[in-house]
Amino acid sequence: MALGSEAGGPARRAARPPSRLPSQAELAATVRRLYKLAQSDDWSEREEAGFTLRNLIEQHFEQGMALSQDWPSDPSNYVRRAACLACMQRKAHTDESRVATVLDRLTSLMADDDLYVRRCCGPFVVGYLGYTYPRVTLPWLEAMAASDDLNVRANVAKAFSQSLGRQQPDAGLSMLSLLSDDRRHRVRSAVKSSLRNILRGLGEQGAGRLRPFPALSELAQQSMEA
Repeated sequence: MALGSEAGGPARRAARPPSRLPSQAELAATVRRLYKLAQSDDWSEREEAGFTLRNLIEQHFEQGMALSQDWPSDPSNYVRRAACLACMQRKAHTDESRVATVLDRLTSLMADDDLYVRRCCGPFVVGYLGYTYPRVTLPWLEAMAASDDLNVRANVAKAFSQSLGRQQPDAGLSMLSLLSDDRRHRVRSAVKSSLRNILRGLGEQGAGRLRPFPALSELAQQSMEA
């Protein structure tokens, strides 16, 4: 009989020992390294810092969130943008309860006035979370739309400028209608951009879906005449 076999069957492979979880000190050292990397002059290294922190938070959620809790308010706009990127929690590695915590972190980043952070937050990160976790993110966006803050409101509108606007056109139109009376250029520009995106996705149905929103109908007409 072969060594390790039973009743002449194939030999069993030795079980692999379970992988060792990193210690708190090791996780803290990794976050410190990523913090330095996030401040690099090299764009690709800054991206690596943000997405590697995202991976770490997915694998060690409570520890990763705690160790990076100061990133969203860091003096460096590079670090704040990396904190924003790290919020892009993937569906295969997280759940809605975690996403609610991530959205709490994004609340302060939504108000960030730095252009580098703004370009990442609404259209990219928040749009992704809305597309991936609409049940949690859409009510949060509606609450954010009630803010008077310029950047928060612009980011709410920008969240519908890409895939989220095509996936959730009715929610997008409803959200944009809440912002349609804001005359500030940054908000008005974001509303128009997302409205165009939604209407392109709706095609011939667009005019009918706009009927409940006369202010948006007027904006759409203005965009066509511009």
